Amino acid sequence: MNRTFVLLAVFAGLLIGFGGLAYLNVGGVAGAVLFAFGLLSVVMCRAELYTGKAGFLPPRQMPRLVAMLLLNVVGCLLAACVAVYSKNEALFASLDAILAARRTASWHALLVTSAGTGMIMTLAVYGARQKHYLPLLFGVPVFILCGLPHCVADAFYYAVAVLRGDGDWWIAGAWALAVVGNYVGCNVPRLMRGIEQND
Repeated sequence: MNRTFVLLAVFAGLLIGFGGLAYLNVGGVAGAVLFAFGLLSVVMCRAELYTGKAGFLPPRQMPRLVAMLLLNVVGCLLAACVAVYSKNEALFASLDAILAARRTASWHALLVTSAGTGMIMTLAVYGARQKHYLPLLFGVPVFILCGLPHCVADAFYYAVAVLRGDGDWWIAGAWALAVVGNYVGCNVPRLMRGIEQND
């Protein structure tokens, strides 16, 4: 694990966190579109994002993928510090709605809906690799407006909640289900369409 990998993985989490921050502040369709800034920036900078790589890396690179995810969380924590210091009440109201939806969802609902996000993410990134960028612009609003969990974005939301003093043990379970569901969904396009595994 070299320095460049670490920095790019943390940076990816930071970018997704800023996308989440925009969504919480603006909300609705406009906020969901603004969230796409995060993924567009990740692709542009070739940052190391868990859901951007999970459908492309071969299973033997699972340790790299796990390290990437943990470093993404570090980036989300940095973005969460910015969110908490902004002290925007509209932001916190939006966050509470997301947390309530995650908290009341069943484990199988979280797993299945997270798989939907993973599939969308892999298709969006695959499109960008083929020089088609519209899937990036539309894919993010699709999963957000449908309420589908994205484990890195959720890491940002949960980090804001914890920093506000609203953390609880259910968060760990909900996040773990999103991680697994995203991974499964990320690999559906590869299995169905034969998307090549590479880094």
